[in-house]
Formats: sequence, structure tokens, C-alpha cells
Amino acid sequence: MKNAQGRKSVANGFDFSHGLEGLDADEAAVVRRRQKVLGTMGPLFYNRPLHVISGSGVHLRGADGADYLDCYNNVACVGHSNPHVRQAVADQLGRQNTHSRYLQDEVLDYAERLLATFPGAIDHVAFTNSGSESNDLALRMARVATGHMGVVVTQGAYHGITSLVSSVSPSFGTGLPLAPFLATVRVDDALHDADGLGDGTGDGADGAAASDAVWAVLGPRFNQAFDALEHGGYGVSCVLIDEVMSSDGILPGARGWIARLADAVHARGGLLISDEVQAGFGRMGGVMWGFQRHGAEADIVTMGKPMGNGIPVGGVAYRHPIGDAFAACTRYFNTFGGNPVSMRAAGAVLDEIERLGLVAHARDMGDRLARDLSEILEGHERFGGLRHAGLFLGIDVTDGADDGGAAQPDGAAARAIVNALRDDEHVLISSAGPGDAVLKVRPPLVFDDSDADRLLEAVRHICERGLFDR
Repeated sequence: MKNAQGRKSVANGFDFSHGLEGLDADEAAVVRRRQKVLGTMGPLFYNRPLHVISGSGVHLRGADGADYLDCYNNVACVGHSNPHVRQAVADQLGRQNTHSRYLQDEVLDYAERLLATFPGAIDHVAFTNSGSESNDLALRMARVATGHMGVVVTQGAYHGITSLVSSVSPSFGTGLPLAPFLATVRVDDALHDADGLGDGTGDGADGAAASDAVWAVLGPRFNQAFDALEHGGYGVSCVLIDEVMSSDGILPGARGWIARLADAVHARGGLLISDEVQAGFGRMGGVMWGFQRHGAEADIVTMGKPMGNGIPVGGVAYRHPIGDAFAACTRYFNTFGGNPVSMRAAGAVLDEIERLGLVAHARDMGDRLARDLSEILEGHERFGGLRHAGLFLGIDVTDGADDGGAAQPDGAAARAIVNALRDDEHVLISSAGPGDAVLKVRPPLVFDDSDADRLLEAVRHICERGLFDR
């Protein structure tokens, strides 16, 4: 959705311009307090913003006393208030938490564990405070390593909030100028139906055929983008890509096509930067990192949000020649990047991922949700299809056209569904993609069968009320 100035509002955002109509006394009082000190620059979710007072696992407790099933939050990937993470943080706070210019075991312990999850060519890591900082550093490194400035992203991409990174994030709309050295490529039309109702991880001939078909469409587009940057005098420094393409509408299908993209950008002297803020840490099921699903040769991998389960931490893993080139002419220093408390939190997250087998669990639970949700929604007029990889699902909401024309994305209908789930079922999801018409289901990785049962029952209720029908 865009306002009168063309700036894109946050998907499923509370509209401050409508005032406090429809809010109860508690909600209205907290919104007034927030506006007084924070203004309206920072968005809130839902028509009735949720006042959260505590959380545990995949559940959030509201100030209204209700238990809300969190089917959206990838930050607390191993669960809200995870005891193991909490204990690690408390223990380290009782020891020391100073800057990174001292020798410290905590950052080295974590760096060694983290790098062991990557292919051998990615052998060094730098730490930041967020995914935005990680992408900012990665872009700077790519410029130095390649000698070029041009960046290619997908048409609806979001990669962060720093000045540099926001300038290569088209999803912000026209309120922020895009960089002159940016080229964008549309991918949603080619990938929308690439995997039907599956997760796009087909093996053998079927998987190769899907990848071939997608690359037949997208290959020329990316090469045109590379040509444009070269003709403009910028050259090609990198393709920056989120393998789940959340902002483009959740498009994880046709496993393997990003390997072709890596080869294509390498042929132009550029790098593949894999933005794993949303796709990484097992989220996409069966593999730790999104680029691994595609068999792609990533040069730099960026990380953020779920890395510390809510404790601010980010990272940039890279092939060491890239870092050596950067270090030869400049330096990178971050006071809090790699601080001991964040490193202990991140280490505890890896502990839980390994202990609970969450990489395989994300695959199995995601497959179950995709299958059962498709069965419930099939036949309802506004259901336009479902795509998923692991515990990241996108459900298309359309206008259910009955005039002989093709059904179109319906952001208003999607918003009604999201808010009905929040208000009446106490289930939290959001929306994404063109027109904000794709329901975004992305729960913590510890989501279990009883949680799935509750989500499915909530969706049945929504269908019974006719929200998926014209």
C-alpha cells in the first residue's frame, strides 16, 4: 500500500491517521504514550496494535490476558524467553561485556562454530549488530574486492535501513531515492508457480526442469541488468539476494536457479551476496542456509535477526581474499559487534538448533503445514495458492474474479484475514508481496504439532466465516 506521496507503508501496519477509533482504553493509552515520545515514524502491526507483556516458546501474552499464538516471529527463532539463551546471557553479564579490541574467547568460540556450518571457501567472519549493518558492510566489501559499484537486487527487495542499504531496497517505495548504481529484476512472475503447492525442493529431472524453466526467463533479465550497469559505467559489484524473497511475495521455488545466477554474476566479475537474515539458521528446512538449497556458490553471507534470539547481533561470513582486499585499503571496527554477551546468546541459539534438531524439524513441520493448509483452503475463491520452504509459508489472497478474467491480488482481503486471526483467533501472522496480498506465516522454529493444530483450526474458522470467499 502507498500513501499520497508514493511512500510504501508497512504491510499490515496500524494507521495512525485514523486516530484511536476501535481501540480499547488500554490500547489507546499505550498508543498515546508511544506517539508522545516516539512519534509515528516507527510502525505498529494490526488495526488494533498488540500490547505484549510476556512470551514463552511460540506464545505471547497480551495485556488483555489472552494467549496469542505467534506464527510470524523469526527473531525468537528458538522460542520467546528461551531458558538456555537467557541463562547464557545472564552468565556472561555476570562476567564481562566489553568491546572487541581485547582478546576474548567468546567471539572466537562462536566464530569457529558458525564457520563450521558453511562450505570451506567461506572461512572468515565479521560481526555486526544487525542485518542492516551486515548488508552495508557486505556491499562495501564487494565494491573494494571487485573495483565496481553496481548492485542488482530483485524488484521488491528489502535489505535493511542504513543509507547505503535502503538505497538498494526498492520495497521502501518512492519516499527514499534508489541508488543510481542499482538495477532491479522482476522475479515474481517467473517464480510464482515454480513449485505449485510444494516447497520447490524437487530432486532429479523435475527439479532440474523447474530450474531450467525459471532461468530461461530470469537469466536474460539479470544479464540485461548487468549490461545496464556496465553501460552506465558502474560495472557489476554484486547481486544481493534473499533466497526466500520474502518482500517479493515469498518465492522459494525452483531449487537450483540461484546457482545459475551465481555463475552469471561471477562471469561479470561480481560477487553473490546471500542475505540470510530471513532464510538462514535452518528456516528453510533441511539445510542451514538458503543458498545451500540452490547449490549456489555464495561469496559473502549476511546474517541478523534470528542469530541471537532477540539479542542484537549480526554477521558477515566471507571468502578470505575478499576481506583481505578490504583490509588492505580500509578497516572495519564495531564497538559492540561481537561483544561477549551477544556471542554467548548466539552460541546458545546454535546449541538449541542442534539439540532440538530444528533444521530437520523446520522441513517436516513446514511440509505438514503446507499440506494441511492447502487442504483447508482448496476450493475457496480467494485462495490463490501456497508456496513454502521449511517454516516459511506464503498464501496468496486474490479477489476471486468471476468475470472470466484472471484473479488479482487482493491486499484488502488479506488485511481482513490477518486482523481477524489476531482479534478473534489470537493467532499472529502478517502479509507481504505485491499489494501486501500474500499471507506471511513464519513461526519460531520450535513450533510443534499442538501449535500447528491451533493454527489450522483458526484458519478453518476464518474460512467458515467466509473471509476466503467473495
